[in-house]
Amino acid sequence: MQDIFAEGGGDNTTRFYWGINVEDKKKRSDELNAQFAKWLKINRRIDKVLLLIMLMVTLFVGSALLDNLDFLDKGIKGVEYHDFDELLKINPDTVAWLTVDKTHVDHPVVQGKDNFEYLTKGFDGKHYAGGTLFLDYKNKKDFSDRYSIIHGHHMDRGAMFGDLPKFLDKKYFYKHKTGTLLTPTFDYDLKIVGVGKYNAYDDNVYLVGTDRHIPYIIKTAKWRRKMEDMSHNLLALSTCSGAMNDDRIIVFCEVLNKRTHE
Repeated sequence: MQDIFAEGGGDNTTRFYWGINVEDKKKRSDELNAQFAKWLKINRRIDKVLLLIMLMVTLFVGSALLDNLDFLDKGIKGVEYHDFDELLKINPDTVAWLTVDKTHVDHPVVQGKDNFEYLTKGFDGKHYAGGTLFLDYKNKKDFSDRYSIIHGHHMDRGAMFGDLPKFLDKKYFYKHKTGTLLTPTFDYDLKIVGVGKYNAYDDNVYLVGTDRHIPYIIKTAKWRRKMEDMSHNLLALSTCSGAMNDDRIIVFCEVLNKRTHE
């Protein structure tokens, strides 16, 4: 029986311990150590990149939070700026002032050259992570379209359109019914007639300027009220659902009682 322990002599000696070639084992160990060192170096680089990304995200979120707090504490107050002469001096893009009763929605509305301009620009034209409420760029700025859309960010503590998701709650929806839309020329009352969650690419709710939306909205809204008159214009208030996806929450308002400024 061959001994499993063997040792030869001289320069060409092959050494075995319990059937294992020691030189092969050392060579394999060195290779593994080299691979480990290589991957350790790569992982350290990845960690640095991830740390940098986390720092950038933290700075962005922190900036948005500070902007949000600043907006809430020092923001434009509706009772102070319902004078459109003054509003237009501050921002010539001003088209309206929107208020939804018993919510935090009480803000100026602008219309940009596209639907991206005011995503991160405040009413005063400066960078602001919360953006500004804006009328869809394809709508007529006098709100004469049968169907108009105002877009706004969903922010914490009810800022901007942060209160709109609350309308998905049945009790909240039936408790909050009214609002006002003030424009440089006319004032309107708003009756909240529906709310629902929709996809951002759904042309049934995001194609402006037509009246084909009303039957679809009546059919698909989670909660709804009867419109005073089906021929009235409809205003949609749209915001993201709060998650990083294409879901949007839309509150639908019937536009009523057109009148000149009181």
